[in-house]
Amino acid sequence: MMRGWQRTTIIAAALALGRHALAAAQRPAPLTATDLPAQLASATRQAITRLGDSLRAAHLPDEPLYAKAAEGVLKGADDARIVSAVRTLARELGVARTALGNVDDVDLVAAASALHVGASAAMLRHLRGTQLTAVRGQSSLATAFVALTDLLTRRVPAGVASAAIDSLIARRAPSDDFAALRAAVERDIDAGRSPETAVRQRTQVLLRGLDGRKP
Repeated sequence: MMRGWQRTTIIAAALALGRHALAAAQRPAPLTATDLPAQLASATRQAITRLGDSLRAAHLPDEPLYAKAAEGVLKGADDARIVSAVRTLARELGVARTALGNVDDVDLVAAASALHVGASAAMLRHLRGTQLTAVRGQSSLATAFVALTDLLTRRVPAGVASAAIDSLIARRAPSDDFAALRAAVERDIDAGRSPETAVRQRTQVLLRGLDGRKP
């Protein structure tokens, strides 16, 4: 059987890449409170377990909490810091649910990650509205939220990052375009271009490409 920390590594990487990577990394059984690392003190394990129980009662996924705790142990964080991080994640999942309504857990976790690095609930709600108008369905937003998170961690102003993602969603951009935006912006920033300029220019290139692909 795969060890708990190994499963944690897989789910963390999958969530960072979005729905397709997550599907590829599916496991026979999800992480539960019993998979919490033995290194954690009993009181810490109990606190995290209670948070997980509260999330399940609110119809929110609790597995990300156990993955976050295991990640903290792997990084050498002390118990107090791990509990604080888990509580923050639980709160962010709740905010994401309020902003997005009934979406898949993968979308919810990706949205929580975006909140953690500076996105607002209003941004998430707006992107969800754009998606519903453009796609008229329940397709995933995880890829878009992952791209938003990546831009924000690269110090792109929140309004600029959100506008770029919104424009791609409105044009029904495929997931490859969100990945292309992330990669191109990273290259431009590494080359010395400002994050804001990089996002604006690269988004325009992608939008022109989308227009060119229209029938």
